[in-house]
Amino acid sequence: MGTGRTVWLSRAVGRVRVFRGESMEVYVNRVKRVRELMEERDIQCLFTAPSSNIFYLTGVKTTLDERLQLAVLSREGPLFLVLPEMYKEAASDLGEGFELLTWADQQDPMEPVREACGTIKGRAAVDPKLWAGHLLRLMETFKDCTFVDAGELLGKVRSIKDEEELRCLKKAGELADEVMGEVLKEISVGMTELELAHFIERKIKEKGADDISFKPIVASGPNGAMPHHIPGDRNIEKGDLVVLDFGAVLEGYCSDITRTVFVGKAGNEEKEIYRIVMEANEAGYRAAVTGALCGDVDRAAREVIDRAGYGRFFIHRTGHGIGLDYHEEPYIVEGSKVSLEKGMVFSVEPGIYIPQRFGIRIEDIVAVTDRGPVRLNNFPRELVEV
Repeated sequence: MGTGRTVWLSRAVGRVRVFRGESMEVYVNRVKRVRELMEERDIQCLFTAPSSNIFYLTGVKTTLDERLQLAVLSREGPLFLVLPEMYKEAASDLGEGFELLTWADQQDPMEPVREACGTIKGRAAVDPKLWAGHLLRLMETFKDCTFVDAGELLGKVRSIKDEEELRCLKKAGELADEVMGEVLKEISVGMTELELAHFIERKIKEKGADDISFKPIVASGPNGAMPHHIPGDRNIEKGDLVVLDFGAVLEGYCSDITRTVFVGKAGNEEKEIYRIVMEANEAGYRAAVTGALCGDVDRAAREVIDRAGYGRFFIHRTGHGIGLDYHEEPYIVEGSKVSLEKGMVFSVEPGIYIPQRFGIRIEDIVAVTDRGPVRLNNFPRELVEV
């Protein structure tokens, strides 16, 4: 439950869930921000797919399938949610400024869409997650429109988290910290990567999460050199470095944490490389201040690893935004000119990956504030030997 600002409730029928608080203000404000950008970009209408974008704008979580589902937002008037009739009960009573239009299986789903936006001309922005078949129907129906990608518009709005979102992200981060503590008690010589991954997923749900952010990564020994290794039947051995990367979804918002642990006693080489990665993590964290560029954060972390002579083994960007999706804007990548603003939240996760031997990654979620960067997960970063 919430802290008083918003009490999260849900009701579910079939494949639709509606999350509603004691006030509609948060959703009204989000729609207002989107409309301001639509005005700036001369966009007449926005079509949002059943994805985290619909959830962000309406509080309705629905599942993508072959039946057309859309949030339709014009420059004026209510936001219309177009759903199959079978979801009418679940998504009723959306609140002032939001209206539900439904269509039956024997009906043309474009009928309620035309009702929602009328005769439109000019630029229409489309959620990049909308199925191609649905997009083609929209293009046939609104021939006077030029269809453009809504990804940048929606990404810009969603990249700035409000206070309620930050609260949810912090709670999700705290849950991930708790699970990491349980994992370090459980890991042992002889268990398989997949067994530990199943343990992580079970613990996340036992602690009250809605879901996992993504399938947990457990990468032991030489598998750790693959940043997105899929856990398999390799047994964890004494002398392994084990990369643990997972996250929890709580009240719709994701967490993401990575720690690397040593099974047994680490040697001097492993300790030194771990120290370098931890220093890079700290450098990236300290660079995450308002007005800096995303590329600056990447460069701060990357320079530490470059100076130590391991630059060619840091083979991915330093981080990614996180929120309703575990990967979203902004992206912390070399050369990015996106300026950091208060409310942006993203990972800082430098790593060094030595092919055929091991990998080391340390990941935290960082929020940009007026007071400087703040970590949303705080499990210890020092090398742990289990």
